[in-house]
Amino acid sequence: MLHMNVKERLKRFVKTIGLSVSAFEKSIGASNGYVNSIAKSIGIDKLEKIIEIYSNMNIEWLLTGNGSMLKEDPIVSEKMERKLIPLWDGVTIGGTGEVANLNPQTVAAEQVDAGDWFRDATSAMRVHGDSMCPMYKSGSIVALKEVHDKRLIIYGQDYVVETSEYRVIKRLQRSEHIDCWLCCSVNEELYASSNRLIHEPFDVPIDSVIRLHRVLGNVFRTECSRIVPNHSPN
Repeated sequence: MLHMNVKERLKRFVKTIGLSVSAFEKSIGASNGYVNSIAKSIGIDKLEKIIEIYSNMNIEWLLTGNGSMLKEDPIVSEKMERKLIPLWDGVTIGGTGEVANLNPQTVAAEQVDAGDWFRDATSAMRVHGDSMCPMYKSGSIVALKEVHDKRLIIYGQDYVVETSEYRVIKRLQRSEHIDCWLCCSVNEELYASSNRLIHEPFDVPIDSVIRLHRVLGNVFRTECSRIVPNHSPN
């Protein structure tokens, strides 16, 4: 690494931890293009921010190329690299059954480990209902990344749309109305009596969307995790 300069070593670190350069720049409060603008050294203010946020980085390696990229203690390094994100469970108990709570702005049920696959995730949500089956089964957890610029959506991709009334996961398509998005379900099941879609697409006014999240992926269990009472005789 001695033949590499500070900028090249910093880019290598960013790539190793699974971030884009722009995401790294944002995390340390730097403007777009900051990393590429580094000449021979890093400003003391940015260096202090890097040390604060990425404490698993070996700063001597960054500045001189000596030693390993990460601190030697693997246990400390692994702990530092873990990223916790809020999980919206979206379930309320009503009587003896469970009812999906789609109210937006609810408090996260817990903080979960985003894991190596979803380092860029900003939150997660448990899926309820079958409107997005078989892509996302009820009970599965989707990893999400918040979209701050609504102009940058990709039609045909899956998003979690949050308004003042509900929070739902849908596939976004162009609407006939320029100020709306068309929210579509993956499940194309039909009513037997009328041959109409059970989960029909609907328009949502773009201005009514409080937050928007792109779906990065999902995980689900193939077996129930609940404790089943044993009623066998003693």
